[in-house]
Parts: sequence; structure tokens; C-alpha cells
Amino acid sequence: MAEESLSEESLSEDDEYAAILAKFPGLAEKVEAEKYATKNPYLLLPHKPNYFMPLTYQTKINQEEQEEFYSDIADEEIANGEEPKGFENTEFVFQLSVKYIVAEDIVGKNSTLAVAYTGKSYWQAYNSDISALFRETNHEPEIILGFAPGFSWSDHMSVSFTHQSNGQIGNLSRSWNRIIFSTAKVWPDRILNVRAWYRIPEEEKEFPSSTEGDDNPDIQKYMGYGDIFYLRKFGEHSIGITARNNLRAGENLGSVELDWTFPLPGGMKGFVQYFNGYGESLIDYDQYQERIGVGIKISDWL
Repeated sequence: MAEESLSEESLSEDDEYAAILAKFPGLAEKVEAEKYATKNPYLLLPHKPNYFMPLTYQTKINQEEQEEFYSDIADEEIANGEEPKGFENTEFVFQLSVKYIVAEDIVGKNSTLAVAYTGKSYWQAYNSDISALFRETNHEPEIILGFAPGFSWSDHMSVSFTHQSNGQIGNLSRSWNRIIFSTAKVWPDRILNVRAWYRIPEEEKEFPSSTEGDDNPDIQKYMGYGDIFYLRKFGEHSIGITARNNLRAGENLGSVELDWTFPLPGGMKGFVQYFNGYGESLIDYDQYQERIGVGIKISDWL
């Protein structure tokens, strides 16, 4: 969220603005970076957090469909009289996310049009039995229009077209397209961001392995219709929580993700992440998961 995205009312007092920057020094850096980016056609900016989690443990990995896809490995092991190897619960998870400012002030002052890409990979790095393959990668390109609404309850709003898929084929293919509406409020020591989305409908598949049609017609049952992100700063530490829910009384499903970020020598940030619920990755969107991991953040929300 850039300086210009903060509402005039929230910045009317110099002391409040100074307090915000004191708590979130990354905000000032992001302000300057985005201003500079509009004048430099070759500059990519961080979008969502960029991080590496070399060590994560997941309680339940969806083996069935993926083992069917990698059946040639299992067949070879059986032919050699060996027990077929599956996926391990320990993985290396990392996320890379960048954006590019295409234009500014296109629908009023302090508005921006950006394109972004986020890739999140689940790597069986320690599983040499199956060639340490990448079990899953989720790709998320976006077109984002952001602006400062000037409301007391919102410092920044955006609307985006977001595609998300895992780049697989056949029964392993997962994808959906959404229009996402977002609003954020910044205080001197905390941030609240609320998103709601509309899924763009797709036609039903003629048969399960078809390349055309809806890969996952029930995805909103598990992923819901939006999410809430709240971050609180405690000195150089921060606690973040992301929650989503399908808002269904009969079969209430959702997820919660907790992040604790702490300082490391050399200005880097370490973090611990815990996930509980559905939708941790696209391939496992309908599987209940728990994952805990530890890693390093290259860039954060702020």
C-alpha cells in the first residue's frame, strides 16, 4: 500500500502519519519504490510476500491422483520388487511475487494500473526416491486497478481480474478465474485488509479428462467467497492472520493461516507459518490440511 493510497483524513495529522511510518518503515520504502517504478519502464516491484520455507511439515498429502499421474515410477519400483514410494510430508515451499506499474492517475489522482504474477511451489526437495520433483506449483497472474477512495474506513481499494491455475492437465488440472474486490485500512500499529471475490462461471466438462470446461466446480465450497487479513506490529516482530470461510451453515468450511515474523541479523526477516483448513494449494483444495513451516522472507507486505 503506497503513501498516496492512504486517505486524506488518515494523513491529515502529521503525528499520526509519522507514527504509521515509524511502525511500518517498509511503507515509506514501498511509497518511494512505486513512485520510482512509474518513471522506470524496466522495474519490477514486490507484490505479495516473497519467501523461502526450506522446512515445512504437512500432515496429509493428497497421494491418490498424483500417484496415478506418476504411475510409471511406481510401476518401475514394483517391477524391481520394491515398495512404491509416495510423496513425503516434508517439503520445501517458496513463493515469488512481482508486479509492474503500467500507468497511474488513470481514473483519478493516486490511482494505479498494475499487472502482477505470483508463483507458489511445493517441492519434494528431500524425496530422492521420486527424483525430488515439484509436487505442485500454483500460478496467479493478475490485472489490478488500485485507488485511494478518501473514506475514513478505507485507505486503499482495488479491483482485479485474477487467474489461478496449477498448470497441470487431465485429472490433475485445477484453475479458476475471479474478480476480486479489496479494501484496506492502516493504523499506526496494525493493518486490516478485506477481500471479496466473484468467480467467473465456466461450462461443465463433457468428461473428466477433457481440457475444456470447469476443472473444479465445487472450489468455492472449500475456498469461500473472500478472506480477511489482519497484521499487528509488536516492535520488530509482527503477527499476521488470514482467514476465509464459505459462510455455509450446513457444511461450514474454511481455513486460517498464522504468521509470526521476526528480525534476523543483516536486516533479513525470519518467520514461522501455520496453516489449518482447506485450499492450502490448488491440487489439495478439497483436502483438509495442516502445515507448519519456518523460513526467510525476502519481502513482506510492508
